[in-house]
This record gives sequence, C-alpha cells and structure tokens, in this order.
Amino acid sequence: MAEHFLTKTRIDLSRCIDAGEAPAVEQYEAFNALLMAKAGPDVAKLFAEPLVSKGNDQAASTVSWYCDRAGQGVPLSKLDTAEQNEVATALRARLSTLKDLLDDPEAAPFVAAALHIGGAGDIWAVGGHPVIVNWGLMPAEGSDAATRSMHYARTLGPYLAMDGAPPLTEQEQEQRRGDKVAAVAAASAIAGVAAGSAVSAGTSDAAQPAAQADVATGAAASAGGSTDDPSIPVAEQRPARGRVPLIAWVPLVLLLLLFGGALAWLLVPGNRIFADDGVQPAITDEDALRAAREINRALEQRLADLNVALEGAVCRADGTLLMPDGMTIEGLLPPGFDEGTLRAGEIIKADRTPILPPASDRVMIPPADGVIPDTATLLNHIDDRTAMVVAVSDQGTGTGTGFFVGPDLLVSNFHVVEGADAQNIFVVSKAMDGLKRVEVLKSLGPVAEVGADFALLRVLDVNQPFYTLRQSDQSMRLQSVIAAGYPGDVLRINSDFQALSSRNNFDVPDLIVTDGTVNSEQSLSDQARAVIHSAPLSGGNSGGPLVDMCGRVVGVNTFVYQGELRNLNFALSIDDLLEFLAGTPAAPVISSDVCEPLVARPAPVSASAGQ
Repeated sequence: MAEHFLTKTRIDLSRCIDAGEAPAVEQYEAFNALLMAKAGPDVAKLFAEPLVSKGNDQAASTVSWYCDRAGQGVPLSKLDTAEQNEVATALRARLSTLKDLLDDPEAAPFVAAALHIGGAGDIWAVGGHPVIVNWGLMPAEGSDAATRSMHYARTLGPYLAMDGAPPLTEQEQEQRRGDKVAAVAAASAIAGVAAGSAVSAGTSDAAQPAAQADVATGAAASAGGSTDDPSIPVAEQRPARGRVPLIAWVPLVLLLLLFGGALAWLLVPGNRIFADDGVQPAITDEDALRAAREINRALEQRLADLNVALEGAVCRADGTLLMPDGMTIEGLLPPGFDEGTLRAGEIIKADRTPILPPASDRVMIPPADGVIPDTATLLNHIDDRTAMVVAVSDQGTGTGTGFFVGPDLLVSNFHVVEGADAQNIFVVSKAMDGLKRVEVLKSLGPVAEVGADFALLRVLDVNQPFYTLRQSDQSMRLQSVIAAGYPGDVLRINSDFQALSSRNNFDVPDLIVTDGTVNSEQSLSDQARAVIHSAPLSGGNSGGPLVDMCGRVVGVNTFVYQGELRNLNFALSIDDLLEFLAGTPAAPVISSDVCEPLVARPAPVSASAGQ
C-alpha cells in the first residue's frame, strides 16, 4: 500500500469502468504490475492507488487516494505557471507510452478505463511529478462515445491527443484498428500524390528518367503503337498504379484540415460550452454531515451543563453568583463575605472550563520572570500581536486579519489575499506606525478544495511581539477562548485607495475581541482539522487568531456556518498551520503546557448599582 495520502473523494460506484469482469479501481495491483512490466515505474506511479470504501443508505461511497511520491500533493491548477509547465511536460511524456498500450490486448482494458478521469482537477502534482486521482470513472454527463470524447478532450486530451475517447468496448477497439489502417492508407496515398506532383514539377532529379519513360510510353499508347520491350508497361496497365489526379484529393485534404483545426480549438482550455473545473472538494458532504453530528452532540452536552448550572446556582447576599461547584460564573473561588472590595484586583488561578469566560481585560499573561505588571492583560497581549490585512484586487478593497508568529512574519487566510498582488497588500494596527507593505512568502487554499486556507506574509520594516502556538493532544473542549479581528461591519474604509495607500487620513480601527468556549475539536476531512467554538465571527475576522486564556493561538479563524438557529464558528487547527509553515522562514514558538488561567477579581457590584 502506498504511504502518502493525497485526497478523499465521494464517488458513484455505478460510474466505475470495468476492466474485464470488475471495476478497474478494484484491480489496482494487477494494473500497477502490468504498467511496471510494460511501461516502467514512472508511468505506473502516474495513477494514484485507490482505497475504496463502499457506502450505505446513510453515507456515500468514497475513495481515498494514495501515492508513493513523497511531498505534499496539490492540484496541477494550483501551481504557478512555471511549475505547471514542468509537470505538464512530464505528464505528456508518460502518457505517450500508454497510447501504444491501447493496442495491447492484455493492457488495453485497464489503460482505456484509467484514461477516463473525473475532471481536469484530478491531475495533481506531488514533488514535481504528475499523479492522477479519480481515474477509471465514466463521465457524469453520460457514457456514450460522443460524450466521453468531449469529456476526454477537456481532461487528459491536452496531454495525450487522440481522435476520441479511449476505446472501452470491442466495437470501439475494432473501429480504432480500422481507423489506424485507414489513416496509414490515406497517408500513403497522400505521400504518393505528393511524390507525383514533385515529379511532374521536375523537383526530383532522380525521378526524371522514370517520368520520361512514362511520357514516352503514354505517347506510344496514344498513337496506337506498341513496344516489344516487356519492361515498359502498356497503357492498359496504368490504372493499377493507383494514380489519381491531384485535384481529386483537394476535398479530403480540406476536410482533414478543418477537422484538425476544430479539434485543436476544442483542446484549448475555456473553449468548451460546458465548463467543468473538475475540482473534488476536500471537505465532502459526508465529512460535513459527520462534523455536524459531532457538533450537535457537543452542543447538547453544553446545554445540559448549563441547565445543571442554572438549576444549582445560588446568589449570595453580597451579589456573588455561585455555581453548583462553589465557584463563581467565571471559574474563580469566591471571596469571603465583606472581602469583595478589599480583594478586588487580586490575581488568582481560575478554572479552565468556567460557565462563562472571564473578561479579557482581567485575564493576565505572566511574563518569563513571573512578575505580572498591570499592563500584562490578555487584551493588551492580543492587541500587540494582531493586525488588519488590507488587500486590493480587481474585485475591490477587502480586509481581513492576521497575527504575528515572528517579529516580521504574519499568518492570515489564503482567501484574504487571494487575487491581490503583493504590492497591493498592506498590514496595519495601532501597535505599528502606519501601513506596512508585505511579501507573500507562501499561500495555500481554498479550504473547500485543498483542505487548507493559509497565507504567510513578511511585513516590511517591523519588529513586533509575536504569539506562541499551542499544540497538544489534550482536549480543549469547554475551555474559554477569545477571537480577535477586524469585522467588516465595524470598519469604515475610504473607497479611494490612494488616500489609504498614502497613509494619510486613515484612522486605524480598534481590534474587536469576542469570547466563547470550544464546542468541539474534529477532523473535517482527511486534510482539514478544525476547532469549532462559540466566539462570534463575521466578515473581516478571517485569518485572525483564536486565543486561549494563556495568550496562545489555538486556531486560525477561517469561516462561519450560518444555520437557521445558530452560527458555527470554525478555526483551522494549529497542526494544519504548522504543516503549512514547514519549509518556510517561520520558526514559531510552540507550547504544549496545560493552561492555568490567571484572572484578576472583579470589583463587587454595590446594591445601589442594581437599582
């Protein structure tokens, strides 16, 4: 079994093409061995290894695709132009070998089936090598030869030109053999006409004696004469030579040119009437359904916990609300009676899973020396390390959020900077002196297609404090978190970008923070893991940090699922972020310690304040 996972796709098993008596995808070992023997390892590794999981009434069938190539796999279309060209060249060279195998009785059924792929997005690149997933599938549009030919022309056709779809039936194989014979005959005939034309025009000195002999013989025949030389053919033998007037070939040549031009036009991407991007989602409907069920279970448990807290809560005479466990609603041990005012501001350890998160301006972040100054609040900590990202593209000016993982390295979402040139991307915050330009070091997305949505930016001319990233196998469920960002509905950005880029008359908005708890941590697919939380998000929060009560980033806020009754807020996991940052200049600080929140006691509420 191949070791490197590529992607997982949902399929309709009825579309799987048989090679003999079983679907080709279920005979991978035989197919791979055949390719190894007849075409070599590079061609054999062209087709990813499938692991088929047959569904049931509640879940669709899926195929997980693996390969022996080391490296991260990405769809060919996601590479830059130079990388695409390099991989495409290798793909053409390896596919050319398969064309001859279509005439091999043993290999033809497998090869013809494998050359039918789901869509253009099923051509991937792994470590600079082409790899094909979703092979052996009949087009969703239909199985007739014409539909398959159109589908092939927009998938593998640009890399291996053929007159139609790879032949699947015995009739199509017979027609392919007949077409090859006819093509050879036509080529020979055209070559003969070309040679005759050359002779008649006097273009070949070597052919002059034969031409002169033909002329002499023709003259004798027309005069009713004969010759005793048996080496000279008589006039009645001339039709056997297959000589056809040149003008008779003109219609055929014109038709061939017209057909070739039409085929070339069809092979150009974007020229078909029915577009098919061929992208297989990284997060399938099955993944989404499973995630929704897990989230529902987590929310049901959360509701049960809140009901227990509500039923057992007690309000003391001094106004302190105590939970059934004897803690305050923020997870603090209550002060003694008549001690509320005296102990206001006292910094104490808090419970990791309180009913409600404590206010971020009273959560303290201890420095390395252990001395906690008044300014070491979680709110100040977040303010100094988070920034707004402004990106200008053809679609207009958009904003998002980012956070520092190094003195000049900022993480955000791919979709925040997608479509914008680096010179039109800026970063700004109250902690920095005006707008800063950036370099885009790496980006990967969108999440629906590749299971990731990250961008790494180098911010020029800054030296900012940066976050520690939390990476741990310990669950964060019910722990308090803060989402920080610049929601679009609270921003007022001048539509004239010239004023913005000149750094004049631009008031940097305040960072908006919202609190909540972690509902669930789960895999959305084999490629995407997420933290689902209750801290409200909206447009502009994308790329911002999800922060725990110790000031560490525990996720990258990326999208919101808006339901009829509630919104679900998703942050991509730190594990996925670290995979993305591998091989980049970023060397983030990582912590796996258990968070022990430190919170300053609130001042007591006087009786008169509630009247």
